Amino acid sequence: MKVENDLRTMSSFLQVQLKDVKTLIESNKIDQAKETLNFVQGGLNNFANELEKVEGGFYGIIGFLFRRPYKVPDDLKDIRENFFIEANKLQKDLDKQSEKENNSKNRMTARAVKALKNGQLVVLPTETVYGLFADAMNEQAVQKLYSVKGRPTEKALNMNVSSFEDILKYSINPPDYLGKIVDAFLPGPLTIILEASSEVPEWIHIGKSTVGFRMPNIAVTQKIIKEVGVLVGPSANLTGSKSPSFFADLSQEILENAAVAVQDDNIYGLDTTIIDLTQEKPKLLRQGAVTKAELLKKVPELGQIE
Repeated sequence: MKVENDLRTMSSFLQVQLKDVKTLIESNKIDQAKETLNFVQGGLNNFANELEKVEGGFYGIIGFLFRRPYKVPDDLKDIRENFFIEANKLQKDLDKQSEKENNSKNRMTARAVKALKNGQLVVLPTETVYGLFADAMNEQAVQKLYSVKGRPTEKALNMNVSSFEDILKYSINPPDYLGKIVDAFLPGPLTIILEASSEVPEWIHIGKSTVGFRMPNIAVTQKIIKEVGVLVGPSANLTGSKSPSFFADLSQEILENAAVAVQDDNIYGLDTTIIDLTQEKPKLLRQGAVTKAELLKKVPELGQIE
C-alpha cells in the first residue's frame, strides 16, 4: 500500500539522519550537529503527524470499496517512539558537548584577551583568513607584529573595531551615509578607508593621513576586540607567503611568536573588499567578498564608485 510505503521511506530517511547527528557529535562538529538535529526534529514531528493523519483513513481499492479503515502497523508506532527517545538522547549529548566547547572557548578567549593586554601577539580567525593581532595602542606590540611578519613599517595597518562608535572616534569627515554602510555590511568582509583622527596612533599608519577600518564577522574575534579595544590584525603569514585560510596553514614561525592561537575554520578565503571614502567620489580599491553591485544596492548614495 502506497501510504505505508511512504511512511516506511520517511522512517528510513529519519534513521539515517539520526545516525548522521550521532557521527557529527562524536566528531565534535557541534554547529553542524545542531543544525542537522533541528532538521531531524522537524522531520520527526512531521512523521508523527502523518501517522496520526492516516490512522483510520480509507486507502487503496480495498479500503475504498469495502470501507475498511487503515490501521498503522505497531512496528511503525514503535519506530516513532524510538526515534523520539533517540533524538532526546542526542539532544542531551549535544548539550553536554556544547557546554564543554563553550567552556573551552571561554578559557581560550580569556587567554587571548590577557595576552593582548600584556602586549603579546595572538592569532585569531576572521571570515577571510587567519590574522596576527596586536593591541593597536601598544607601540611595542605593533612593532613586534611588523618584525615577526617581516612587514615594511610604511605599509599601514587597519584598525579592527567592534562598533560604529569606534569608527567615528578614530576618523574625521566621514560621509553622511557611513552609518548605512556599517549597518549593511559590518561585521563582514569590508574594509573602509577614512581620514584618520588624532586618536589614531602614528605607528600603525606612518606618514599617512588615512586609516582603514575592519570589523571581522567571527563571534570569538569580535568578543576579544570588544574586551581589549582596537586591534591591528594583518594576515597571519610571513610577508610574501600565502595567507592562511585554515588553521593548518599557519607557519611554525607565526605560531611560535603568538602567545595564543584561536582556531575556528569558519573561513571562506575570499579577500575583503576595500572602499576608500576619503575623496569626493568613493573609490573601490579592491573588490573581494562584497561586490560593487551589492554596495550600490544597499547604499545607493555611493553613486558612481570609481
